[in-house]
Amino acid sequence: MRPRYKVVGDVALVRLRDGEDPKEVVDYLLGRLPRLRAVLAYEGVGGELRLPRVRLLHGERPVVTRYAEHGVVYELDVERMMFSLGNKFERLRVAALTRDWEVVVDAFAGIGQFSLPIAALGRAVFVHAIEVNPEAYEYLVRNVRANGLEGRVRTHLGDCREVTKGLEGVADRVVMGYFPGTIGYLDAGLRALRPGGGVVHLHDLVEGGSEEEYCARVVGGVKERGYDVRLLRTARVKSYSARLDHVVLDLLCLPRRP
Repeated sequence: MRPRYKVVGDVALVRLRDGEDPKEVVDYLLGRLPRLRAVLAYEGVGGELRLPRVRLLHGERPVVTRYAEHGVVYELDVERMMFSLGNKFERLRVAALTRDWEVVVDAFAGIGQFSLPIAALGRAVFVHAIEVNPEAYEYLVRNVRANGLEGRVRTHLGDCREVTKGLEGVADRVVMGYFPGTIGYLDAGLRALRPGGGVVHLHDLVEGGSEEEYCARVVGGVKERGYDVRLLRTARVKSYSARLDHVVLDLLCLPRRP
């Protein structure tokens, strides 16, 4: 049976099935992808920083790789930080939506998964990229530099709930996704919007069949905070697990007039 795996740069991430022999899986992959430098068994994510749980099956540490997507280059330590290949078209979609007068705030920037393509491929005039994990932040800074985006991306180390207090009213567009529980960060996202409002792209994990209920919760939460809101789009980005889907809500949020 063919192993379940994804390749990031020259590193393979494998989801082992019950009973699968790790050595046989490694031999299979190296036989077909001889350029692989490391193979990791992926076992999910955990903790407040959403760090990957992985086991090194082949190769040496540190498991640092470079990965190119849509002409944007990312460097990361695959053992220490997440990079979802399943989001590639969503990254491109959001970049394409930006306008040449927009300022974008990326509330959970990671290594730059959304910030970099928005700045490199989109038309936004400026991007504020916020990341709380110091290790991921180090790679975010490195990736901004590697893509020549120092003049268009400003990086911020810290919790978006605090950092946005210094970015109040700057954004025309906000990208935010913290799995699970992005809805708990609504105040931070809305705080960053310009006084006239803007668009929030909210990513979260939703149990299959409960999408409508979740959308109602998010829309209700935005309204409770004094905004009129229009749900521009909701879509399933990818399957996350047997019962959870990664969904994105595009929300036009306009301050309610007295």
